[in-house]
Amino acid sequence: MKSWREEGYEIFLWGEETKEPVPVIWCHIFSREEGEKIWSRITEPCVFACVSGRDWNRDFSPWKAEKIYGKNTDFSGGAGEYLQYFEHVILPEAEHGLSFEVKDRGIVGYSMAGLFAVYAMYHSEKFGRIGSISGSLWFDGWADHALSHTMKAEKPVIYVSLGSREHKVRNARMASVKKNTELLAAHWERSCPVILESNPGGHFDDPEGRVARGVSRLLTADKAPY
Repeated sequence: MKSWREEGYEIFLWGEETKEPVPVIWCHIFSREEGEKIWSRITEPCVFACVSGRDWNRDFSPWKAEKIYGKNTDFSGGAGEYLQYFEHVILPEAEHGLSFEVKDRGIVGYSMAGLFAVYAMYHSEKFGRIGSISGSLWFDGWADHALSHTMKAEKPVIYVSLGSREHKVRNARMASVKKNTELLAAHWERSCPVILESNPGGHFDDPEGRVARGVSRLLTADKAPY
């Protein structure tokens, strides 16, 4: 595993020693320990590239919105700005040191990072495998935006999963997550392969295992030649 720090965030690369071309799967995480748990459970060859240290309510929200809980901060809508930085600075810097040319790349995430993964699908051509695991697809206005806009990614493979009890919450905004997730999965399925799964439990049950399963499913779905 290789890692380094840049301006308040940290990058981790697992599997970077490979000499053969494999997919590079990007993921935003909270810590190295979280990344290690996910990597240990991924069942298919890949380079697992992770970024920690980002502000999830700022960098992963597509536009401004009121916070969910009183102790949190409002969503400030920085996804567009961060995606540009991620695409043009973080991603090429990390992939430059690999021993092969990257021709197959994905982005996955949990919760708000799962929302950012599908946001990237609409605003970037760089990712052909998209994973939104327990993604915050309840986010105000996101479903309408996704239904009315065209994705920039060319026929990506999409993996979407949700906990079976995630919609059973008192907060009305978050309670729409099941309806929105199923609505968008059906919409995306009209133009590209979509895997939709339900996992037992609520939002905070086994996040590392769920992400690892999502990555593994993406890596075995619709494999393309390099």
